[in-house]
Amino acid sequence: MCTAVEACRGPWVVALVLLFGVVGSLMLLMRQRHRPLGDFMKNFTLLCGLIFLLLAECSQGTAEQQTSAQQNNQNTVYENQYLKVVLLPGWTAKKARRTPAAVNISKGNYILYLNTQASQASGVEGGRFAEIAMGAPSADAVVTEYPSPPCGKAESRPALDPHTRVDLYVSKAESKSHTWCNAPSSGATVWYFSYITDAAGGYFNFYVPGQNRALVVTTAYRSKNVNSLPFKGSTELDSMLSEMTSIMNSLKIKRK
Repeated sequence: MCTAVEACRGPWVVALVLLFGVVGSLMLLMRQRHRPLGDFMKNFTLLCGLIFLLLAECSQGTAEQQTSAQQNNQNTVYENQYLKVVLLPGWTAKKARRTPAAVNISKGNYILYLNTQASQASGVEGGRFAEIAMGAPSADAVVTEYPSPPCGKAESRPALDPHTRVDLYVSKAESKSHTWCNAPSSGATVWYFSYITDAAGGYFNFYVPGQNRALVVTTAYRSKNVNSLPFKGSTELDSMLSEMTSIMNSLKIKRK
């Protein structure tokens, strides 16, 4: 029965099952036309029952598959007392352990971190890179000493006005003069971290100047092996960064 159910993936299969059922019933009728009527009806009823059960299983399997496909292709909303954000298909949200106003949104090995109530510990204007990057697996794989500036090169892309997305890449050639930077042994250029900044260019996007409450948005990769990080320009990476930006652009901040 399980094998047949696995094969039930479309209307043509159901039609095929019906056809075999009818043919089987006719063959049974021809073979048992000289037997007692009671035996014939018993076997015929049993066959019809088996056909009915198979059709029911097929219909249920098809319905479940369609429902699952619809759910996987639909956007979902994550919301708490601090923020509301629309998640694209495949992304899941989980509340950060120690920060009620923060959420980790992930898809595969990509982690999007949103914190609408971030506070800066250092006295440096705009914060230090370590304050938003330390603890992120891929950032820790590249930056071996904190506090340190980012390794490699930064490239900027537009995000929700007035914010900009900054993508950080590293290669062996670009980091050999910096002792705190770890780059792939192959010489390839890989991405390791992204963050959102505003017109002030800091790591913390402050709502009101002078008040230590800000928006922090970062994206990292779930690996501490620098040789496993995504290659710059890869289709998967570009798609994930684009989706991250779309999710960030849907952000509604409730409390500042």
